[in-house]
Amino acid sequence: MSIGDDEQRPDASDASKPDDSTAAQEPAPYTATDPTGWQQPQAGQGLVDSAPAWPPTPAWPPQMPPFDWHHPPTPGWPPQTPDSGRRRSSRLPQLLVIVSAVLIAFSGGMVADRLAFGQTQQPLSDFALYEQALQIIRSNYVGSSSVTDQQLLYGSIAGMVDSLGDTGHSRFLTPQQYQQEQTDLSGQFVGIGVVLDVSGPTPGVDRVVAGSPAQQVGVKSGDAITAIDGKPTVGLSVTDLGTLIRGAAGTKVTLSVIHAGTTVPVDIAIVRQKFTVPSVDWGMIPGTHVADIALLQFSTGASDQLQAALTQAELQGATGVVLDLRGDPGGYADQAIGVASHFLRSGVVYIQQDASGAKANQNVDKSEKHTDLPLVVLVDHNTASAAEIVAGALQDSGRAKIVGVTTFGTGTVLSRYMLSDGSAMYLGTAYWLTPSGHMIFGVGIVPDQSITLPATAQLIDPADMGKVTAAQVRASGDAQLLAALADLGQ
Repeated sequence: MSIGDDEQRPDASDASKPDDSTAAQEPAPYTATDPTGWQQPQAGQGLVDSAPAWPPTPAWPPQMPPFDWHHPPTPGWPPQTPDSGRRRSSRLPQLLVIVSAVLIAFSGGMVADRLAFGQTQQPLSDFALYEQALQIIRSNYVGSSSVTDQQLLYGSIAGMVDSLGDTGHSRFLTPQQYQQEQTDLSGQFVGIGVVLDVSGPTPGVDRVVAGSPAQQVGVKSGDAITAIDGKPTVGLSVTDLGTLIRGAAGTKVTLSVIHAGTTVPVDIAIVRQKFTVPSVDWGMIPGTHVADIALLQFSTGASDQLQAALTQAELQGATGVVLDLRGDPGGYADQAIGVASHFLRSGVVYIQQDASGAKANQNVDKSEKHTDLPLVVLVDHNTASAAEIVAGALQDSGRAKIVGVTTFGTGTVLSRYMLSDGSAMYLGTAYWLTPSGHMIFGVGIVPDQSITLPATAQLIDPADMGKVTAAQVRASGDAQLLAALADLGQ
């Protein structure tokens, strides 16, 4: 591939290439059901993650607002709500690493595949300037002997995408990063088994997966990660963090961590292993007839796992449901439609608006089994993308009360452009709106009942509800869950 080519197309032998009759048409989107093939666009198919983006305008490309919403002066983005600095002990946050970690959160939106980078409206100029800079680096950089042409090429593409200002959302992935991201969204992970919180300047451990390599060697929820294999973590991008932590099964990574309540970092060596992380945790809240169902991510099979949990809850006599979307980073759009359809009999789940302003309804899947049990949804500022779609659909329909704090505010659709060497670019190309037409992008879902969590709150995993008492639930400090129980008459 040469820099500046208007279009890069796979080799004719590539099975994913469309036939000549469709090559000039809009390529069909990637779907969760057929990760290697191409299909006609279907409502709700694609990948949803999370990140803010620029406000919608009829023109394309979008116009930037008068301030840099990615880097506002204070309090920062994402918005710092009163509970945003607290290390949560038992829920997935905005950034899912599970630490195979090319991070599927705060890096996505609904994704539709493109076969190759499309034609530009006009060629870029001044490639001589680029060549001049390239030759200066090659001739004068003190470490040029250790820098490969591929590094320079990938860095150039990544810098070009970053220059769009859609930081953390539109992005470039190397072939290895792209393949890892696809594996992560299948729910299969090779890593150490921790979930990161990146809301502060230093990444921290939000949750340690039970039985994981990290848990076995003493990594704890609330730990601050100061270095990975000796490399300081302050200022690293989410992609950099994922690259450092990810690795093959059987290999070792060393985290330098500061345990909560201490000030001195300790080095912890961890051997990466392969494991599976479920999309849904649930349990009956003691002393009530309410099922607490946490949807951790919208990965493959999330809708089916939710339906299984609902079926079991009803068999155990549940008279109400708390759907916990706190910290859910998103995932696949078809899973969002499936999840919403378990609670809605009909109607619109979300509206997709393309660059021309044309809108298309993405409707409830009436074939899905649904429940009419009373429902309260919990959200926080790390609830993003597909999770926001579900919260918005349930709120606009009047099906559920939303409790918590304003969500992250994703709302853009990413298109995936596959490049000729297996690398990929994700570019924001459309928006999604709630059924009532509300723009979520940079705004988020505003809860019906606004409740922040105290820094001392200790959230209980739904799967652990059978191990605690009603008194322990009340003493947990989870004001959002307790408010939901009150709303459900418990």
